[in-house]
This record gives sequence, C-alpha cells and structure tokens, in this order.
Amino acid sequence: MRRRAALAAFPLLLLAPWVRAADGAPLPAVDDVQTLAAQSARAGIPIIVLFTTPGCPFCQEARQNYLAPRYAEQQRRSKPEYLLREVDITSRRPVGAIDGRTLTEAQLADRYGIHFAPVLMAFDYRWRPLGEPLVGLDRAGFYESYVERLISAARQSKAAR
Repeated sequence: MRRRAALAAFPLLLLAPWVRAADGAPLPAVDDVQTLAAQSARAGIPIIVLFTTPGCPFCQEARQNYLAPRYAEQQRRSKPEYLLREVDITSRRPVGAIDGRTLTEAQLADRYGIHFAPVLMAFDYRWRPLGEPLVGLDRAGFYESYVERLISAARQSKAAR
C-alpha cells in the first residue's frame, strides 16, 4: 500500500518545476543572474528576490497576496522601480554565473545563507545584499509594510545605482 502511494506521488515530483506556474504565481524565476545584473545596472534599480520552496503555504501567501500585485504593477510601468524574481531554494536548475561560477537556484540561496522560506531579499546589480532580508511571513498584518520598507530602502540605496 505504501509503495502504491509513493508511486502515485512520483509524477508530482516530476512536475515540481511547474508547480509555481500551476498555483497561479506570476513571479518569474531567476533565469540568468548576469542578465538581471545588467538590467539592474542599466536602469539603476535593485533586484528583489523571493526565496521559496515548492508547496510552502507561507511562500504562496507572500507571493500571491503581496508580491504578485507588485510584480503586475511593475510590468505596467514604462520604467520599473525594481526587478522582482523568485528562487526555489530546493531547485537544481542552473541560473548562470556569479564571479565566474555557475550556480543552481539552490546554490544561489545557499550563497546568501538562505535555508528556509519565505525570505525576501534585495540586491544591487553586483548581487550584493541591500539591507536586511525579510524572513518569514508576518501573521499579524504588518507584512505589507515590511515589504514596502525593504523595497523602499533598496531603491534609495546608492549601492543599487
């Protein structure tokens, strides 16, 4: 009986890279760190990254209720104020090279000491952290203001320009 349940779950593991898209999350994944860095440098704007894990209800809440609306707003702007992306901290998908070393999503998260999710973090165009990360999800109703503070501080940072 256990074996049958494990085999039934196996196709879900194969679909893991598409889980983010299937749950309605419009945040794009970090596909190429160097391309993002170049876009950030050209526009003088920070890179904001949501670090997540598949199936994490807190990650889904942060993504859908707080960050997806911000992403949609940035997409409508002629000049976005920041680049918003997502990283699955368990993924072995390559995302490009930083400092000449090719990294996976999991290695990118590990590089910044991120081992659980959700974590929201701001970076400059050299992938240097801007300020402190926002760790976890506030259940008291202040998360939106924490997100706004993180993004505002990153945008105002001279390191982002």
